[in-house]
Amino acid sequence: MKNLVIAAALLSAPAFAGDFELKGDAAKGAAHYKTFCVSCHGEKGDGNGPAGAALTPKPGNFTDPVNADHLTPEWVYKMVKNGGAANGKSAMMVPWSGALNEQGLRDVSAYVLSFKPAKAEPAPAPAAAPAKKGKKK
Repeated sequence: MKNLVIAAALLSAPAFAGDFELKGDAAKGAAHYKTFCVSCHGEKGDGNGPAGAALTPKPGNFTDPVNADHLTPEWVYKMVKNGGAANGKSAMMVPWSGALNEQGLRDVSAYVLSFKPAKAEPAPAPAAAPAKKGKKK
């Protein structure tokens, strides 16, 4: 019986652990973002929306390269769907699962990810200076 319960739990668990596919349409998500997110996160996703100025902590800045590493499709989706408190962040970030259907959550998440800066490529190592040849006498 115990094995059956464990198997059922594993089969019913969301497929997040590394196999998460957002499958969102950023173009469709733009309208949801403008309706639900822009007042706090701003039109540019920089956290400078008109309502965001009064919030502590400040809304997430999706354009900041410092934040880029944690802006994964799964993380953004979970934040949009479940809100900040459910993800160890501010309760000021409300869950949108009550206002958006599953595809809407995925679409707005894809739009949020469109603000994410491209990861900077590491600068190439400088070329070694050519060895000086000694003068022949």
